Amino acid sequence: MRKLRFHIPIAIFSLMLFCSMVFMIFSAKGQSKYQFNLIARIDTSVKFLSVDRLDNIYLITQKNELLKYNASGKFLYRYSNKDFGNDFQIDVTDPLRVLIFYPLFQQIIILNNTLSEISRYTFNRDVSKRITLAATANDNGIWVYDQNNQELHKLSNDFIDEYSAGNIYQQTSVKVQPEILITNSQFVYLYDKKTGILQFDRFGSYIKTILVDSLNQFQINNEEIIYLDNNSLKRLNIQTYNLQPEPLPMKNIQQAALGNKILSLSTGNQVYIYSFNSRN
Repeated sequence: MRKLRFHIPIAIFSLMLFCSMVFMIFSAKGQSKYQFNLIARIDTSVKFLSVDRLDNIYLITQKNELLKYNASGKFLYRYSNKDFGNDFQIDVTDPLRVLIFYPLFQQIIILNNTLSEISRYTFNRDVSKRITLAATANDNGIWVYDQNNQELHKLSNDFIDEYSAGNIYQQTSVKVQPEILITNSQFVYLYDKKTGILQFDRFGSYIKTILVDSLNQFQINNEEIIYLDNNSLKRLNIQTYNLQPEPLPMKNIQQAALGNKILSLSTGNQVYIYSFNSRN
């Protein structure tokens, strides 16, 4: 029997090949390199979400209560303080020393791992300062930002002022009004929505400014800045500035917090806890 041969014109073949390549590229971009598995859902309306290095989850509710859950979504502890108003920040860098800061009252409260108060301190003793941000340092100390003098201060764990890093305007020639303060073992980061993220060394000396999108919240993981943007988790390498978007397993996300083995996502009314593994 005579075999029939079909010849595809070169132009059509090239078009088919191009379309195939485009499909593969966009499919790769839309697929996460991680496989997410839903562990639990917490039916609580939250204003803020965070995860510590032990994968405990912390929620600030609409009633301004601080709730703590384990990685499986089991409720553990609750903290509530109505003496200092509804405006407060939390830092869970150290699970054994959870920091709460009330900027309007210039009050810091330290909680232990069961969310029981172990110490507190007020900055109202020095009227020349106006502390607007506070974060846990790597040696059980505290970093604070003084907006009046545009200075970072390092405090000991018993709130003694160890040293000031100097006026930021004199170091950068930029006036800042930062909204977020984050630290790790090596660096201190201040986020100003007009300027970007200012990076300082562990002594508070200015290093550089990192230009980023407008942020409501971000994390530092090794050499990456991690933040939520349009239902994806973006990873910005601090050294190379390579930006890697990571698609997430659900939509309508308002907040995201990445732990060591879990990812916690909030839609505002509910919190979802996922485990994740790299795809083979």
